[in-house]
Amino acid sequence: MFPEPRQEALDALCLPEEDVRGIDKRTLLVHGRDDQVIPSQTSLRLLELIDDSELHIFGRCGHWTQIERSEEFAALVLQFLMR
Repeated sequence: MFPEPRQEALDALCLPEEDVRGIDKRTLLVHGRDDQVIPSQTSLRLLELIDDSELHIFGRCGHWTQIERSEEFAALVLQFLMR
């Protein structure tokens, strides 16, 4: 996705799917529909891998959901944490 050496550094941060599949805590995934940095397929794959997960995709939103949709993001996270 990025030119070397940047991609190598990003790859080093990634967990193997086996480790992601082992996440046993309730997980909230958040994605901006119009994200030009991370494809939405990435979040959809995480949703498949993590058993107790839910995904919220913000429409008309790019990569920075917590900034671009700050009020809705905060309400979503608060609601998730209060359950």
